[in-house]
Amino acid sequence: MSEMRVCPYCAESIRSEAIKCRYCGSMVSAFPLVGEWVRKENGRMIAGVCAGLAERFAISVTVIRLAFVLGFLFSGGAAAILYVVLWVIMPLELPRDLGDPGFDEPLGY
Repeated sequence: MSEMRVCPYCAESIRSEAIKCRYCGSMVSAFPLVGEWVRKENGRMIAGVCAGLAERFAISVTVIRLAFVLGFLFSGGAAAILYVVLWVIMPLELPRDLGDPGFDEPLGY
């Protein structure tokens, strides 16, 4: 039997080699700032920046969007500049392979 540890987010017992908690869905092994940040094609409203950040940090996209709106209102537009900078530097997520069993979206052409 493998060793167990406690999820820091929901306090459930998970396997020590787990990357993501099976109970709450939080990332437990990777530091969120390490790795590639990508804009999401699915679930985007403008450019996919908020959806990409929400997936990377494992929080609701609504929280990220609300933070950008409040940041825009209270920072004199600095959040809008940050959004545009992230839009430019974050690559768009590559489309999934057609052989992927989860691929069920029609092609755009």
